[in-house]
Amino acid sequence: MIGLAAAAGLAVTACGAGAPSPTSSVPPSSPTATPTSTGTDQTTSTGPLAPLTNLPAASSAAAGKPAVVVLVSGTSPEGLGSADVVYQDVATPTVRYLAVFQSKSVSAVGPVTSTRPEDAAILAVLHPVTGYNGGSTGFINILDKSAVKVASYTVHPTAYTTTATGLTASTTSLLGAVTGAQAPPPLFRYRGSDTGASTLAPSGVTRPSAVAISVPGLGTENWSFDAGANRWVLSSGGPRVEVANLVVQTVPFKTVFESRHLGISVQSARVIGGGHAQVFSAAAAGSSGGTAATGTWSKPHIGDVTNYFDASGQPMAFQPGSTWVILAPEGTSVSASG
Repeated sequence: MIGLAAAAGLAVTACGAGAPSPTSSVPPSSPTATPTSTGTDQTTSTGPLAPLTNLPAASSAAAGKPAVVVLVSGTSPEGLGSADVVYQDVATPTVRYLAVFQSKSVSAVGPVTSTRPEDAAILAVLHPVTGYNGGSTGFINILDKSAVKVASYTVHPTAYTTTATGLTASTTSLLGAVTGAQAPPPLFRYRGSDTGASTLAPSGVTRPSAVAISVPGLGTENWSFDAGANRWVLSSGGPRVEVANLVVQTVPFKTVFESRHLGISVQSARVIGGGHAQVFSAAAAGSSGGTAATGTWSKPHIGDVTNYFDASGQPMAFQPGSTWVILAPEGTSVSASG
């Protein structure tokens, strides 16, 4: 079917015109490094680090666990506040969340939703166990053929619980449903002695205390910086969460047909290639408000992590902790203040 062929192409085709071409690819921090993070959070560790937060792990075994991803939708999602990384897919008319768990086990995440064609391109680098509920045959096939270990409701129903608000899943149950998943690589470069970075970016750093993100057709999210917690808090326009790093990653969206005959299509984020990025992170030492920098993102191939660079092309360094990535379409307005 033509629509399914187009969907499959999303998992392997790089983004085209307008993508910047950084001169180097910066590897993230090692999960076995021994950094001292800087800024308000003074965390020193000589042991293993959780790969998706760069915070101390309970043991080497805990640091080496596979990641579990749950695909979530709904106006009041459950469990996202415990995720190490969340990708917010804002394609209209619905918002989805790809919630990634590795450092914590969560008893209920949901409502669980269906897979979309971009999921393989987002998740393949993590080699995760992935829980979802349904999707078109073509979209499911794309995920099945990637490095993702599928633990869908259709195949593993006992890993899920039906509730009044929809289907939920336990990360422990999903992890136990399949075998062969690998530990994820670090996704981000962090501040600390291993990188020598003490702030978000070498240049162009601002110190806002609030940011409003308006996506065409989906309203506005308001994030505020909580200096006491040293975290960005989603205060309105979405589920209440707090994170160390907030990324607004501008990506192209492409119409992908589930059925051309019936005229059924979806808007699919293209995360391979490059484009504009704005990063909001925790405070630098001695400053008030958070830190922010504008620059670019780059992911040349499906198996690469996404690197983030400041306006001069230098790699950014995130604060250890959780990260929220908004995959935003062109026309998204980002207004920082404070």
